[in-house]
Amino acid sequence: MKPLRIVMSGLAAAAAWWAGLVVFFGPCQSILTDPRRQSAKFLAAFTEPPLPRVADQPAALPLGLLCIGMIYAVIYAWVGPRLPGRGWRKGLSFGVIAWALMTPWFEFYLPWNVMREPLPLALLEALCWLAVLLGVGLVTALVQGRFGDDRRV
Repeated sequence: MKPLRIVMSGLAAAAAWWAGLVVFFGPCQSILTDPRRQSAKFLAAFTEPPLPRVADQPAALPLGLLCIGMIYAVIYAWVGPRLPGRGWRKGLSFGVIAWALMTPWFEFYLPWNVMREPLPLALLEALCWLAVLLGVGLVTALVQGRFGDDRRV
């Protein structure tokens, strides 16, 4: 593993996470937080004490995304050479794999099960996560390709 490409792609992946959250989840917030649609339990988690940690520690979100971006970069450096295609195809494959390994369980267990979120809203979130993780996968693959041995994307 080459440290420069891992660091550069980790930074880029963190930025892609942030952008994906803004671009894909941002427009859906009016639906996801509508009290006529969303469970009271889910809404209370964001509005009643104790508030989410990022309300008290705003730096936690960017630092968390940076750590997650670095983890994605390390994992991509490990599995990327085994993925089909080059550049963007590898990135999309990585994004789909990341989505498939995280999102179905997460959306089933926490939003739908614990927070009692209605199924259509959990499915909307799953779709948003797919868009975010496809973007993260693409950015991670393209940046590692730029700083790695295979510069053809």
